[in-house]
Amino acid sequence: MCANEIVIKYASLDEILPVRKAVIIAGTNRDTPFFPGDDAPSTLHAGVFDDTQCIGCATLLYSEWQGAPAWQLRGMGVIADRQHRGIGRALLHFLERTLPEKAPSDGIWCNARETATPFYTREGFQVMSERFLIENVGPHYKLYKPFSPLEES
Repeated sequence: MCANEIVIKYASLDEILPVRKAVIIAGTNRDTPFFPGDDAPSTLHAGVFDDTQCIGCATLLYSEWQGAPAWQLRGMGVIADRQHRGIGRALLHFLERTLPEKAPSDGIWCNARETATPFYTREGFQVMSERFLIENVGPHYKLYKPFSPLEES
């Protein structure tokens, strides 16, 4: 994965905001790293830590996918100089392994940037929509992956 030992865990919003700001918000016309639902009681934030530095993040909103309970993945990213080392994949596998224990759910879905869609499809997500635009951010697709009790990461 990478030379340094990393720890993936659920974290506070304050711990992940610097990564979200640097990776998700940078290069967009958004003026804030805060997302609607960040402070909802059921929202979870996860971080990837190298020592005490957060180098990757994701936010999970408990919601629905086609009428069934599911987790919405938002704001997933890894700082630029640590990308392409398996950190995002490890974070995604951590979430897939632990989210079903947090609340009843059938799977995980996201609105993925067009540029990130190949990453998610390699990890078993299916493209579920036509290309659409999110204002101030760019082109996206809706993706979904069901949870499988037999899946091991």
